[in-house]
Amino acid sequence: MSDKLDINELAKQTATPVRTIRYWVAEGVLPPPAGRGPAAAYGPGHRDRVTLIRRLQDAHLPLAAIRKQLAALDDPGVTATLAAPPAVAEPTTAFDYVRQVLAKTAQQPKPLDYPPPPLSPDDTLAAAGRNPTRSTWERIQLHPDIELQVRRPLARADQRRLEALLAAAQGLFSDTH
Repeated sequence: MSDKLDINELAKQTATPVRTIRYWVAEGVLPPPAGRGPAAAYGPGHRDRVTLIRRLQDAHLPLAAIRKQLAALDDPGVTATLAAPPAVAEPTTAFDYVRQVLAKTAQQPKPLDYPPPPLSPDDTLAAAGRNPTRSTWERIQLHPDIELQVRRPLARADQRRLEALLAAAQGLFSDTH
């Protein structure tokens, strides 16, 4: 693989639209390429930075925070950051907390101490690998003032995540009564 990439090859290797790469360069999140126009060349450092930007966006960091973080890193620093396991940040909102709970339980499922809800006809169809003809919403009360709405049917993996979320919610709210 050549060290020099044109914008189309960079986009292909990072699964990032060309337009997005150009936007990041214009916003100062990504350094400009060497050269201009058709002769513009991107290198491995650009590829690593695009990969890191995508990872940080997946963690829901705003572009300004990503720009600031990348400005403090040279190319070896970006490579080292990509190689390190992602840090687990303390949740600052309920949404962040739920995202962390779902991420943890997807990795380490825990047994439930209550039975899962019975399967609906749509759930049975989904479990059999057939597309259900309709979906329904289920309201699950977590606390007298808090409820969760779930569209049924759920895929098997999503059902496991939901069960883990309900178990975590049960632990959170059981000591508030």
